[in-house]
Amino acid sequence: MRREFIGIMGKLTCELGEEEGMAIIKVGGQADIYTSTELSKILEAYLARGRANLLLDVEDLEYLDSSTLATLLRIQKKATSRGGALKLLKLTGEPRKVFEVSGFLNIFENFDDRGAAIRSFEGSNGD
Repeated sequence: MRREFIGIMGKLTCELGEEEGMAIIKVGGQADIYTSTELSKILEAYLARGRANLLLDVEDLEYLDSSTLATLLRIQKKATSRGGALKLLKLTGEPRKVFEVSGFLNIFENFDDRGAAIRSFEGSNGD
């Protein structure tokens, strides 16, 4: 399923899916104070359905702000408390710089390979 949200900085797209008991969300575009709220709702819905293993494919993400970082940190804490995790796939470019400068790169696991990211969830209790 594909969802689109309009914010101050532009459009955020989210492609939703599940694989091997985990939620995989591919995001693209701009994540700002308005669109990060919508992203939060999506991630919260997966958690409410018992999906604590969340993989966020951010390869097409062009922009994110501090509200998006706060959202991701909050979701990471909730997923971890349920035996899962929020992990990132293909964090590059400007978004990666934001994670580096903020120190968030040390909080979230980031993978360049989708298969490796999926395998990293093996044995967790988040599904």
